[in-house]
Amino acid sequence: VYLELIGGRQPDFALSSAPERKSGEPDTRWTPKARPNPLPSRLTEAEAAAHAEFIGKLGDDVLWKQLG
Repeated sequence: VYLELIGGRQPDFALSSAPERKSGEPDTRWTPKARPNPLPSRLTEAEAAAHAEFIGKLGDDVLWKQLG
């Protein structure tokens, strides 16, 4: 069903819609550009405090505290 939804039948299970490039052909794949200004955080102070409290309840062996 998925293969039919993406535009037709596939001869194999590669699930790739990009054709293979031949040697010497330019790479024309789309790549995102860097955002000129970072987006502002949508996290409220109350949410940040609730998250910190939750992480505090997990104990000292959690990954967040080991990497922190």
